[in-house]
Amino acid sequence: MLALLAAVAQCAPSALVTLQSGLVAAVSWSEPAGDDVRLHAVINQSLVLDATAQLRPDGTVAQMVGQSGPAGAAPARKERTFDAPTILWQHMIPHSLELAVRHALAMGEATARVRGASPFSDSITDLEVQKLGPSDWVVADRGKRYQVVSDAEGCLLSASLPAYGVVFERRSSLPRDLYPAWPPYGAPPDGAYRAIEVRIPAPAGHILAGTLTLPRKHKARVPGAVMITGLGEHERNDGGPPWIPFRDLSDALTRAGIAVLRVDDRGVGASTGDRKSSTTYDEADDVATEVRWLRARPGIDAARIALVGHSEGGLIAPMVAAKDKAIAAIVCLSGPGVPAQELARYQTENIVARDPSVPPEKRAAEVEKQLAEPLTPRERSFMEIDPLAWASQVRCPAFIAQGGADIFVPPRSAAKLAAAMRQDGAADVTVRLVPHLGHNLIPDPDGFVQTVFLPAFHVAPEVIDPLVRFLTERLRP
Repeated sequence: MLALLAAVAQCAPSALVTLQSGLVAAVSWSEPAGDDVRLHAVINQSLVLDATAQLRPDGTVAQMVGQSGPAGAAPARKERTFDAPTILWQHMIPHSLELAVRHALAMGEATARVRGASPFSDSITDLEVQKLGPSDWVVADRGKRYQVVSDAEGCLLSASLPAYGVVFERRSSLPRDLYPAWPPYGAPPDGAYRAIEVRIPAPAGHILAGTLTLPRKHKARVPGAVMITGLGEHERNDGGPPWIPFRDLSDALTRAGIAVLRVDDRGVGASTGDRKSSTTYDEADDVATEVRWLRARPGIDAARIALVGHSEGGLIAPMVAAKDKAIAAIVCLSGPGVPAQELARYQTENIVARDPSVPPEKRAAEVEKQLAEPLTPRERSFMEIDPLAWASQVRCPAFIAQGGADIFVPPRSAAKLAAAMRQDGAADVTVRLVPHLGHNLIPDPDGFVQTVFLPAFHVAPEVIDPLVRFLTERLRP
């Protein structure tokens, strides 16, 4: 066993590439040095993770230091020490799988119970590592089952999460500059387009701050798109690193020749104004202000402006387009297509059903209790809106996409929105329903796993690719 442990403790430096439906979604690098190992990871080019661990011969951790933060920002630092056998485990760093397999190999058990700890928080995770053969393993964590292939020493060669469409591939070397960190609001590292900070005065007196991305090398005026965030307080990316869906979408659209404006919500981030008293109608007014500003900007074709909304933004896009018949196209992503009361019950029932602290016999009462809680002004205004009434007034081309595992908006919403638009005059309506995606349009077959525990964070190519094709075709001169 001692010789085996010595062999297990040594894996060559490597890079592991996370591929989400073929798209590079993250890269982690492992740099062993004596009894220490340093792990460096860049997730969706927006979150940077660094962890240094002092390893025992069996692969467990005596001490580790973690640093994490958005690209371009000062990282937060965390130190942890352990007496009980514990491995470094962080699902966003796939080299953690290698550490789990090596420890299980050292234990010599067909099925090993492994205690994992994050270098970036106080969390502890109980893992199960099952050996299927000399090089085949299954690592189970929070319902996810990683299928792992290793060499004889337990060094990871490849791994996958079939239900998520995610693959982890080993590279013996991969320069870090091939997958660089990228500040969330900045221009891309390859300089494919420009990103400028903008401040838009609103008629009510507040300022809407955001980022405008502009294609390069275009002599003629270019089309534009305005992004619309979901319910709740959102900055311009509609989320924080590594889940930054509006940067994912803006990047793809701007590379395709479309200028994109994404803005912090009123009273959020760099935008001013009173967020607490604002309603869905107020946000629709802010979007209309952003559209007018973009139309007036030099180099933008005012006749080719589209709206792209996610969640509540998928409701606001039809609201704005219904009033502004000059909108050239809209995109509704995970937008509601049922009355708000039905939406609230659907969400609450799904959340309560997945809450292990609520016994089955008490779920119905808990649902009613939560539905009776007081609403914010924003929520009250949202509850009054009939999404199909607004959808029926849309006359421009529309692209509607939703995840089949969405537990926050019923997946039938996509078909209902499309039917309302087609029935009353919009003939050009495209619908995409992707089975394994959750409300956030990333791989999430159960629809409820917290984003922080998911294996990939880029908006799914199954949504982005047809969306970009749709808008580039509809926004042609």
